[in-house]
Amino acid sequence: MLKKLIVILLVPLLLFPLFSKPGSAADWQDDAIYYVMVDRFYNGNTQNDQEVNIDDMNTYQGGDFAGITEKLDYIKEMGFTAIALNPVIQNMNGDYTGGSPHDFTAVNENYGTMEELRKLVKEAHDRDMKIMLDFQVNHVGEGHPWLEENGKKDWFHEERAITENGQTDKQETGWLDGKPDLAQENPEVSSYLIDAAKWWIKETGIDGYRLIYMNYVPQSFWEEMISAIREDRPDFFFIGDVDADKAEKLGIGMLDEEQMTGMREAFSTTDVEMDSLFKRWETLFGALNTPYTTGISVDTERTERFTKETERAKQFPGTRWKMALTYMYTMPGIPVVTYGSEIALNGGEKPDNHRMMNFRTDEELIDYMKQLSALRKEYPALRTGDLELLQSEDGMVVFKRETEEQTMIAAINNSSKTKTIQLDSAFIQDNQELRGKLNTDLVREQNGTFSITLEREMAEVYLVEKESGINYGFLAVLILVPIAFILFLILARKRGRQTN
Repeated sequence: MLKKLIVILLVPLLLFPLFSKPGSAADWQDDAIYYVMVDRFYNGNTQNDQEVNIDDMNTYQGGDFAGITEKLDYIKEMGFTAIALNPVIQNMNGDYTGGSPHDFTAVNENYGTMEELRKLVKEAHDRDMKIMLDFQVNHVGEGHPWLEENGKKDWFHEERAITENGQTDKQETGWLDGKPDLAQENPEVSSYLIDAAKWWIKETGIDGYRLIYMNYVPQSFWEEMISAIREDRPDFFFIGDVDADKAEKLGIGMLDEEQMTGMREAFSTTDVEMDSLFKRWETLFGALNTPYTTGISVDTERTERFTKETERAKQFPGTRWKMALTYMYTMPGIPVVTYGSEIALNGGEKPDNHRMMNFRTDEELIDYMKQLSALRKEYPALRTGDLELLQSEDGMVVFKRETEEQTMIAAINNSSKTKTIQLDSAFIQDNQELRGKLNTDLVREQNGTFSITLEREMAEVYLVEKESGINYGFLAVLILVPIAFILFLILARKRGRQTN
């Protein structure tokens, strides 16, 4: 009888796994992604430093898979739940960025071995973190041996520079930065690339691909590749640098470069109107069924650092970063943060924007990022809630994120002056108050309005909850504790006298 009971209890556990596999496409909207340029992060294994030259920023500096594995706890403690890596396939011409592919089914040995990459993925999964890889299929490295190999000359388009990015045919067939352009319309080429994409998933157990240079490759290829991978891994996640219409047709997340440009303009200095950012979200909500998997960045590995933008505007980078990060973590979408942002790493054009990470630095911005991550994790409305702009005035915005169960209000004063915005109580239910979760502010309704006052370059995130009124229990404790202590002293003195 006991054996039958044990079997009955175990059957549901066998049918329904206790833990979901990291990388479920449905829950990426809850994630925050930390983007790592492998070579510029941390050197964890000096045995693979054969091509390292720390005096030349245009070549390898020593970062590797082992280094990222060693720093997983550092990344997790900042609140990141996923890590994206630049292309890790075997490269040529000393290209530390991974942008000059040589063999699509071999690892870049300057980053480490396949075993070390597998260990990184496993260690990340053990921490409930996901790993995604950049995957680009547009081109190979300059002087690739396939150009001279019999039977492979038709793998490439005729050499021609891309001169007009607005024309699809020129984008899809031209040579980007002089690199041989692959002809994905050739069935042999498409099969090779799709097989390679599936090979990395099978060999490493990664959870997603960050697809780059998507607009330089025919849409038909992406449809074929994504469909082929989803046949085996329906939970596999894709996000790419593509416009909203194409992202919707492919059913993938998009890296919103238009919003990134707007964010850089708005947050690199003060007193900039932010209405255009919210209009952009109106467009995205209208174009996408899943706007919550839109990647939100203020810089990438292909742009100058946001810190450089703030420096150019003669602003203090740490404060500017706080404003930008508050926006990223309270708006819909997935925050995608480039390594080094937590220390306001600076840098202009490549390779200056790929400086080596520094782990010995002030942690004020890191602590702020941890605080924002904790808020986003604790309050679902910040991840999946509807978005409504309540007020925008001279560089200060107040907006609402709301689900059926929860309402949050975020206020960002990105101006050079202390500002007050009056919110009509019609936006908020009766007997409610705004309780600050970032800086412990408290706002209550007075004469039909909620007055939100913020000093210059400050932000607050409020939870809308039932008005607490006077906390009589807390007041009672404040009164009773000292009374009890005094009584204790009196009794102790009396006992002391009796003893004597």
